[in-house]
Order: sequence, then C-alpha cells, then structure tokens
Amino acid sequence: MKQSAWINKNKMNKNKINSSETELYTRSLPLSIYKIKGDKCETHDWFYYWFVGFTDGDGCFSVYTNKKNNKINLTFKISQKTNNIQVLHYIKKNIGVGMIRSDKFGMSHYLVRDKKNLKEKIIPIFDKYPLLTKKSLNFKIFKNALTIWEDSSIENKISEIKDLKANCPIFVIEDRIHLYITKPWITGFVEADGSFFIVRKDVKRLSHAFSISSKEEYVLLEEMAKRLNIEAKVKFNNKGFYSLETTNYTSLKFIKDYFFKTLQSRKSLDYRIWARSFRNRNQYDNLLKIQYLLRKIRQSSPKLKSPKV
Repeated sequence: MKQSAWINKNKMNKNKINSSETELYTRSLPLSIYKIKGDKCETHDWFYYWFVGFTDGDGCFSVYTNKKNNKINLTFKISQKTNNIQVLHYIKKNIGVGMIRSDKFGMSHYLVRDKKNLKEKIIPIFDKYPLLTKKSLNFKIFKNALTIWEDSSIENKISEIKDLKANCPIFVIEDRIHLYITKPWITGFVEADGSFFIVRKDVKRLSHAFSISSKEEYVLLEEMAKRLNIEAKVKFNNKGFYSLETTNYTSLKFIKDYFFKTLQSRKSLDYRIWARSFRNRNQYDNLLKIQYLLRKIRQSSPKLKSPKV
C-alpha cells in the first residue's frame, strides 16, 4: 500500500485507532528516507533561524593548519546518518553552495570549504542569526581565521591562527538567550538533539515522552523548558549531558501542537507517528508496537525483533 493511501485511510477514522490499524503503521511507513517538502518554510527568515538551530546541535566549524605544508583549511560541516541525507540536500538547496559526501560508516556530511563561499554565504548567516550555544565561540575563531587567511599583510598566518585559537576570549550569550531564541531555532535544535519516544513507566504502562539533551547548555535548556511549557527540571545524566525530559501529558500536548508541520528532517517521521499515537494513549499493546516502530526507524535495522504482546 502506498503511503498516500495509508494516510487517506487514517483520515477516515480520526477518533479511534484499533490494533489492526496500528499494524498498518509498521507495514506502510518507509524506513529509509522521508522526503522533505521545502515549502514548509513560511518565510525566508524561518529557514535561517532553523538552520542556525540545527547547526547549534549538529554543526561544526573546523580550522586546520599544517605548518610543514603551509596549509590552512577552513570547513563548515553538518553531519547526519545517511538515512537522513535528505535534510542535508534541503540545507544545500537553500544555502546554494557546498557539497554532500557520504562515508563508509553510514554518515553523510554537508561541507563548505571554498573560502569565497564561506565568506559570502556562510559567515553572513551566523552574523545575522546568532548561534546560541558554545559554538558561537567556535564560529568567532572560524570567522577571524578566515580574515587572517585573506590578509596579505600577515606573513606567518598559521602562527596567527594558532594564537587566535589559543587566546580567543570566551563569548558569552547566555544572558541574551531569551532575546534571540525563536520557534524555528528551537525546531532546528530539536531536530538535531531532541527525541519523540515512548517510555515504560511500569510493567503494564507505557507513556509518551519528549527529551532534549546538550553537553554544556544548561541555561539554554532551561529557556527551552519555558518555551515548550515543560515544568520538569534540567538534569545532569550519567552520560555527561544535561537533559530535559517530560512525560507530563499537558506539556506533551503543547509540544505536539508546537511542532505541527514544522520539522524538516527525517525526525518529522518520528514526530508524526508519535503525535498520531496520542489516540492510543491508554492502549498498552498498541503503544508497545509504536514504541518498537520508533526504535526501528531510528536504528534502520531490519533485524530488530518484533515485540511480543
């Protein structure tokens, strides 16, 4: 059955999802690639705020110097699992420059290395739409390194860049996060570091859940909790990350509505299954199957065993 037929069938039964319909989830939804519709961005600014949020989650500003070869490489990179390569094509299409490469480890990368494109396309974006994580410091080093590379009056550029990396002052934006944080930025950051999932509460009870984590950004997660109507506290978990997680139904209902028709990556598939399954909220067997499906999509593993119910 085609996905469009599956969607139409579900529209005919809005008030109830029975067991057989839940099985239809597992048979019909694609497990490889979810095609992105670029027209989801309502305004020009929306994409750039989203892009900066996504970069705050999964982007990288790399400055490489080799004194022996007198070589300076600057690279802007966003990496994703290859099963989410569509989001990289979406980014490339909107930015207009760069290339996409896939490696043998199941990862794909959006790369911008050309210094003219970095100066004219990438740098201006982050000047206008500021990064909100510690990557704002990496960007500052990156931008200044590009300026040093362009300055013909500087004889030993590699030494200058090394000094820059060693002595760049810390740039703090925490006190202004509430001024810069926007819905599209939150959407991009959640697509990079957030999760929509089903969690076990006890032996025969499953619950919807939402979480987002970050290695250093405690203040940022606190602000996101306010924006997403989450009363839970930001915690430091045993993996060395700050984590914001909720299973509160009121918060989840707000989150479900907040991200409706906003997600651009493969995580939109997770979200749609998760959001629709609210109609199964008190049905353990159905939620167990949906939990299995969400895990299968994330892992893209056909060897994952089906749950016994």
